[in-house]
Amino acid sequence: MPYEKKISRAEPGLVVMLLDDSGSMADNLPGTSDRKYLWNERYFGYVAKELLSRSTEMSGDQIRVKPRYFMTIYIYGSVPQLWKGEAMDIQSCVEAYTQAGNSLGLGGKLGGTDAAAALQKAYEHLQTAVNDKRFADSSPPVALHLTDGMSHTDPQPVAAKLKQLSTTDGNVLVANGYIGTETSLNYRTPEDFPGYVDASEAGPSEDNLCLFEMSSPVPESMRANLVEDGIFPRLREGSRLFFDVRTKAMLKHVFAVVGSLGSRADRLAK
Repeated sequence: MPYEKKISRAEPGLVVMLLDDSGSMADNLPGTSDRKYLWNERYFGYVAKELLSRSTEMSGDQIRVKPRYFMTIYIYGSVPQLWKGEAMDIQSCVEAYTQAGNSLGLGGKLGGTDAAAALQKAYEHLQTAVNDKRFADSSPPVALHLTDGMSHTDPQPVAAKLKQLSTTDGNVLVANGYIGTETSLNYRTPEDFPGYVDASEAGPSEDNLCLFEMSSPVPESMRANLVEDGIFPRLREGSRLFFDVRTKAMLKHVFAVVGSLGSRADRLAK
């Protein structure tokens, strides 16, 4: 069964983040006083700091960071831009973010929304990375796309190519975080989040349907961990890696278990 590898220093994980900074991201998120791009900044911080904590250990009275995760960040509007460098170790990535005032410099200032071009950049990067000796035998890379969905290009064909790439442990996972709440799925917290199983739940927006369709199904080993650990206890089989912003720590929770640790029972046994 694929998706069984645990992230370690010897077999580290790679996360590619695709952050929409197009003009529409300067609009306020409906129902809030915050602009949409600020949600992208926050989600990046939640995810990166969670992965850093997963790479941090105590050795005697010393804190040591062992690079179990690497990150590549593309910020895009009309044209995708690489932030800092490819496959940065997680400590360097978080340090650069915090030194910049917990910011990536987003502002909804990059024009139109060419999601296809951004995913193409991720594809070209991951096409090489899955054969890199650091990642070839690791838990598969995750491409996490955060957007309000208003792309003027169709990213689905590129997403399909991304999901065909693989390490020895399984295919690349494509996750989409919708910076909005306008879906047909009713829930309030992670405890009652059932997951998006059907496209009709992600709609009615055509942009949302596109994001849902390009999202990978949640691997069963990952779903079992999420349910057993009580993070998403009602997550249904067949759910997609598609989320919205109704619970701010949701994406952090997902990455807390993707390949990083086993279930609570496994940890207690150790």
